[in-house]
Amino acid sequence: MWTLIISGCTALFVFLSVLFKPEIRIGKIKLGTYWIVSLIGAVLLLATGCLDAKAWIDGLTQESAVNPLKILVLFFSMTALSVFLDEMGFFSYLAGLVLRKAKGKQITLFIAIYAVVSFLTIFTSNDVVVLTFTPFICFFAKRAKINPLPYLLAEFVAANTWSMALVIGNPTNIYLASAAGIDFIAYAKVMILPTVAAGICSFGILYLLFRKSLKTPIAVENTEIEKIADKPSLIVGVVHLALCTLVLTVSSY
Repeated sequence: MWTLIISGCTALFVFLSVLFKPEIRIGKIKLGTYWIVSLIGAVLLLATGCLDAKAWIDGLTQESAVNPLKILVLFFSMTALSVFLDEMGFFSYLAGLVLRKAKGKQITLFIAIYAVVSFLTIFTSNDVVVLTFTPFICFFAKRAKINPLPYLLAEFVAANTWSMALVIGNPTNIYLASAAGIDFIAYAKVMILPTVAAGICSFGILYLLFRKSLKTPIAVENTEIEKIADKPSLIVGVVHLALCTLVLTVSSY
């Protein structure tokens, strides 16, 4: 009973803290409060005995696709890699290249983003794809002076929809399929057709939502592709990103 009450209250206050965004100020540093609410809820569960300490430790150390420590390490590692490539000018370079190829047509960019994200998500992980593409989308939208919302939503919807096709597309897929004893081929036979149908429908809905803004031509005064100052460091970063994506894909199998 107390487990449900504490968990329910924690979820409610986390939602409210995200909605209203209360902050704690320490000098010039601003901190959000949603993580504090989650921490208090977890501490209360442990303190009241609703959550066994051994079960908590097992949850953090078990060999599982949804191990929170693994997910955090993946998230922060990909974020650090994205920041490094950002500092090297990689995303700005790609933004300029894409804008030149698009020839002023937003719909071309929109279709390209949705198609590439969908393809990569099928064979990798939607988390990796989102972490990789979000900085790139922000850069080209800023440079082209266009609304990034259609492209970000296309990225998120494509990544989450097409990740259903194969077991490796999402950590949740791996967890549930492993728990139910469903192998790779059996999962794919059932899920590929529904994923294709959902992908086509989601693209159609996104296009209907943003068709007016996508018809606006891109007015970019400077279409020059930014030069890379430190090419050796950029090559190291890109090689790491490629190897990381490859190893994540292989390890999922």
